[in-house]
Amino acid sequence: MPGVFLRVNIMNTAALKYFIQPKTFAKFPISWNEVFGNKNKLIVEIGFGNGEFMAYSAMKDTQFNYIGFDTSITSCYKAQVKLFNLGIENARIVLDDARFCIRELFSQESIHKLIVNFPCPWPKAKQEDRRIFIYSFIDTIANVLKINGTVELVTDVQWYAEQVYEKFLSDECFYVDEIKTDFQREIKTRYEEKWEKMGRNKYMVLVHKKASRSVQRLLEGSEDMPHKLVEKIDHSKAKDLLERKFSCGEQTFIVKEFFYNHEENRYIFRVFSADGDYCQQYYVKAVKREDKYLVKLDSTTIPFRTPAVKWSVLTIADEISK
Repeated sequence: MPGVFLRVNIMNTAALKYFIQPKTFAKFPISWNEVFGNKNKLIVEIGFGNGEFMAYSAMKDTQFNYIGFDTSITSCYKAQVKLFNLGIENARIVLDDARFCIRELFSQESIHKLIVNFPCPWPKAKQEDRRIFIYSFIDTIANVLKINGTVELVTDVQWYAEQVYEKFLSDECFYVDEIKTDFQREIKTRYEEKWEKMGRNKYMVLVHKKASRSVQRLLEGSEDMPHKLVEKIDHSKAKDLLERKFSCGEQTFIVKEFFYNHEENRYIFRVFSADGDYCQQYYVKAVKREDKYLVKLDSTTIPFRTPAVKWSVLTIADEISK
């Protein structure tokens, strides 16, 4: 039994080579050629579930590099183990919001194909902004997809397929094939096979890019993080930051918790920030440096250095100083 436990842990550790942590990168967009060590074309899958579609696609088409995005820790774990067990080298995964990351991590006309298999359609009207193909993400696709590159959506929800079809059809950067209902794919997801056996309908929307569109990125270039030295800290002002909300255009942040270590003379603030609809949580600290305090990000958390994150550090420094 101990031997089995050891082998499982060794396998799990080795499987971590597939896991990309983009927040640790110094510059954006990422150089995927350096990540993979080659110049193969990039195929991106959003919401890879257990990873079976990505894994078998990567194993079949070794001339492409595959990058999967998912927000589920469980899915990322299962996908890594599957990739490791199959000995795949041309795939990587990212645990984060695909709509934000695809805009920030990929340069213009760098993605050959984008695949979305059976996404949650978020059927309620108030949930519409949670759907993948919102208009701002279509703008992103118009930027990062190569000319003649494709978007492949497969869903079992007819109204959702029709909605996505209409959105791309009305965009001058794309042309769209008629929605397919009678199709078979060489590689299928586990749910696709299950639903076919049940006789459940499925729909494919195939989109082709014909022109590019510019898009504003938040992380483009170097990721230098601002910090600030302050002469003294007003303890009451530090406490008063709790639950205060700061807003400036698309950027907002709020201090959710406040900690003070008297022995170390250290302040810690737990912060939630948002750049548009992309939210992050992290810690900002103020530590004594000789006769001053240095206010900076705490290294226990690594957020993307977005405008809201940078602004929160500088604003907190201003608010707590005497």
